Amino acid sequence: MRLLHCLLALLPLVAAPLARADLIDDVWERGSLRIALVDDAPPYSFRQDDKLTGYEVELGHALADELNVKADFIPVPRDKLLDGLRSGSVDIVLSREAQAARDDQQLEFSEPYGVGGGQQIAGGTDSGGLTQSLAPSQAQDKSAGGSEKGPQEQAIPFLKENPAFRSALNNALNKLKSSGRLDELSRKWLEGQAPSQAASEGEKPQPSPQPESKPEADPEQP
Repeated sequence: MRLLHCLLALLPLVAAPLARADLIDDVWERGSLRIALVDDAPPYSFRQDDKLTGYEVELGHALADELNVKADFIPVPRDKLLDGLRSGSVDIVLSREAQAARDDQQLEFSEPYGVGGGQQIAGGTDSGGLTQSLAPSQAQDKSAGGSEKGPQEQAIPFLKENPAFRSALNNALNKLKSSGRLDELSRKWLEGQAPSQAASEGEKPQPSPQPESKPEADPEQP
């Protein structure tokens, strides 16, 4: 009986290392957010003077800042974009082409941050909200996640069963939306126009007043 009690007392100590930590714990312990992307897709992610730059690169830096870590970019071939998520060598993927993996049972996606060619979803977390018109020709690019029925929402894939990471990532995205940072990145890289405050609040612009037309004089009256 004493042996049984000893074994039961040791069981939590044995099981503890087997418990899987949430991804956000690894990110904070490491001090970096590992981001897979391609490096030949301007204006999203490309090299300029041998340095990574572009919309997705600046988005990655902004997300890392919100998580209080640094951004660690890992360029990979297009056909290897998602491999690092499955193996655990990267934390997220920033690429329009990653949207094709929405049916992957090992992955889940953040709340949407854009549409098609990078359009920002304005305000809050409602994917049915207003969108910002950015690069229409790119938004219709099927290889970027679009379709004949319209552009597809853009979101960030990561490994499933990481609820704390999902919450932290979505919170970071929402802060970037509400602060206007995503608008800034869209204007800088994708040549879009930020939605006006009135449009964001669902107000319709009022038509300009038209000058009153004066009745024509009747030539038959004296």
